[in-house]
Amino acid sequence: MSEKAKSNKFMDWLQFKFAPAVKTFMSKPWIAGFSEGVVKCLPFILTGALIFFYEAIASWIPFLPVITFVRTYTFQLMGILAAYNIAAQIMVHLRHRSFSIVAGLTAVCAHIMACNGQTNDAGLWEVSYSRFGPSGILLGMFIAVYVALIFHLFAKVRFFKSDSAVPTFVQEWVTNIIPIFVTILIEGIIVIDFGVDLLPLILSLFSPIQAIAQSFFGWIIYNTMMALFYGLGVSGWTWSGLNNAISVPAQEANMIALAAGQIPQYINVTEIRSGIGLINLGGIGATLALNVMFLFSKSKRLKTLGKVCIGPGLFSINEPILYGAPMVYNPILLLPMLLCSVAGSIITWVIFKGGLLNYPNVALPNVGTLPVIAGTVMLTGDFRGILWWFVCFAVYAAIYYPFFKVFEKGVLEEEAAAVANS
Repeated sequence: MSEKAKSNKFMDWLQFKFAPAVKTFMSKPWIAGFSEGVVKCLPFILTGALIFFYEAIASWIPFLPVITFVRTYTFQLMGILAAYNIAAQIMVHLRHRSFSIVAGLTAVCAHIMACNGQTNDAGLWEVSYSRFGPSGILLGMFIAVYVALIFHLFAKVRFFKSDSAVPTFVQEWVTNIIPIFVTILIEGIIVIDFGVDLLPLILSLFSPIQAIAQSFFGWIIYNTMMALFYGLGVSGWTWSGLNNAISVPAQEANMIALAAGQIPQYINVTEIRSGIGLINLGGIGATLALNVMFLFSKSKRLKTLGKVCIGPGLFSINEPILYGAPMVYNPILLLPMLLCSVAGSIITWVIFKGGLLNYPNVALPNVGTLPVIAGTVMLTGDFRGILWWFVCFAVYAAIYYPFFKVFEKGVLEEEAAAVANS
């Protein structure tokens, strides 16, 4: 079998077997609800992100008012927001829409209980505020799934017959009261009676995943798999739950280390993966270099596509070029996407672990659409980021160029054949 035939067979397997299986898995109610619940938190995250930008401007204009409290009550409540949204969205995807709001509110109650607060002598309830914020996002996710499971089990139980004389609103009360009672009772026995602190327990269970994701090879595999799925048409938003679970606590630990004058330990955070624009330069797969090549292509179609896509590409939005070229399910352009992800992961690891660029000193999870170059400096506060941005761009251009020429040749042949036929 020729190499070309093997390549076609492999791409057929990716397109018709692997990708559909992934999409089917991600569409499962529990997975889809979990992922969508995390996405629902984005407006609050982005609101908090705006305050970081405002504070950067305010540092140069002292008379601007202090509005840090906006970030305090948006981004710093990530854990409790995740608990509500994930529980509610799982209910929706499980087709228990009537339970969604009550399940979300129950998750909020359960999350507050899990924060392990204590009543002092003055009768005031004391709890570490950090448990509501980024540190508590894993706790919020766990609580949401637990609540959704309880509600899902009771949603299948019919407490009243269809012809029951009991008023509908009373039936709804009973149907909701029971899962609320069971949820809080079970958690109360564990947390209050047995004194189990759930947060460190959950963090310890998740620590092996975090350790792998923050290792050298885990870092490379993580970024390369993201590029592979993107090249197969599986959106990066699909992995929002996993991304946040890894990135948010890690970035908070980095910020604490920076505040204490120490060197941060974690590299697998959204701010480095996407925000500073080194690995995902132009979007996942570092497609900006290819976009620039399209601008100077001999092909009219590719040159036009390059002009259309360069604007979004400068803000790391590469869906137009992914589907316009297309790069999705295209072995000629999918391979350099993966190679760029590997190269970018290695370069970025060396840069940060070698102390050649400051770690991001601003927490902006899920913000991967900052303008090129500017985002690198904004998040790190280090003008060396400009140099490394150009180094990465040159490496990606060198990787894409031979594949681009092969792809361009094929497009030119298609255009010539179309002209001849017309």
